[in-house]
Amino acid sequence: MEADSLGQVRGVIWDWNGTLWDDTALCVEINNHMLRRRGLPDIDIHTYRAKLCFPVSGYYSQIGFDYGADPYHRLAEEFIEEYEQRRFECPLQPGARELVGQLHAHGVRQAVLSAYQHDTLLQAVDHFSLTRCFEDIIGLGDVYADGKVANGLKYIADRKSDPATLLFIGDTVHDFEVARAMGTRCVLVAHGHNSRSRLESCGVPICDSLAGVGELVARCCAVPGLEGAV
Repeated sequence: MEADSLGQVRGVIWDWNGTLWDDTALCVEINNHMLRRRGLPDIDIHTYRAKLCFPVSGYYSQIGFDYGADPYHRLAEEFIEEYEQRRFECPLQPGARELVGQLHAHGVRQAVLSAYQHDTLLQAVDHFSLTRCFEDIIGLGDVYADGKVANGLKYIADRKSDPATLLFIGDTVHDFEVARAMGTRCVLVAHGHNSRSRLESCGVPICDSLAGVGELVARCCAVPGLEGAV
């Protein structure tokens, strides 16, 4: 699917984790720490990308956790405790700062819509000095990564604009589901938390990096020069 099929886009909504922030390897490492504590086998990044789904409770059961012994809320809290201690070991995805900055400089409205807890999402965006680039930064009220669709629908209702003129950029099948529920257009990038083969089932444009995203967005947002921004 080519950029022309996206039509004219007037605003961009970004997912954060995996899409702009390169935290996939850290998530795999933390999951393996959790598995080893319980005598369960490690996973690799390919298994992670093949199985990660939302709600995350479905993913944890797939990789071997027993909710009879460890309720999901306990596992989620165990994960986030280590994640919060180590999250700034993770860089932005290559080209993320440049692409977001150039869109901002050209007056393209941007927002972040994430399954990350809201206060820690604000801290992360600010850590990378990107807060000024986004009109809205929207996270969840808890650490359980469930509720992104509801927040997306509220964003569309509050914004009172045509969702068909907005482009959601994410890295998971769930991001596609969120975009579809919101009525926005969607591009997925295959450098994050889901494999390219899973993303291909969504039937939307897929890029292997933000360089490809920049090329698409340059055309559908009518912004010159983004092809060389990342």
